[in-house]
Amino acid sequence: MRQLLKDLCGLLKEQKDMLEGMLDMSQEKRLAIINGDTEQLEGIVSKEIREISKLKKIEKRRLEMYPAITAELGLAEAEITVTSISERVWPDEKKALQKLQIELTALVDEHKRLNEDNRQLVETHIEYTEAMMNVLVDSEDPLNNFYGEDGKTTSDRKKTTGFFDGHA
Repeated sequence: MRQLLKDLCGLLKEQKDMLEGMLDMSQEKRLAIINGDTEQLEGIVSKEIREISKLKKIEKRRLEMYPAITAELGLAEAEITVTSISERVWPDEKKALQKLQIELTALVDEHKRLNEDNRQLVETHIEYTEAMMNVLVDSEDPLNNFYGEDGKTTSDRKKTTGFFDGHA
């Protein structure tokens, strides 16, 4: 059982190390988004996809350990968590599992926060780009370009043009 727990801790540590590296990538991605560097952003996303694939393989190996762990500890697979395992093992294994659980939880929370920030940055860039395009191509209110209040097209409306002709 001790070797099984040692292996589990090893896999959790691998996942933690990978998540730390991916967190660095997310921070790089944030800078690329802020700087509008699409080439760098594309490279980072490609790296992230490769890392996610590796992470999935580690996760698969971890899940393959569950039947042996549940048999040793008398747990149902639905009950298996780091907490339920740590409650049934020796103090040194318990301490190692709890430490990894705290570290992994903090990393996942930081990933969530940073990904939400990056999502908001991308949305802001898109909104800014759309607003600039509307200014440059068509200075009319984009929501009321073609239809009057009665829902019909208004051919007699005065059309103002933006800086560039939108029909180029």
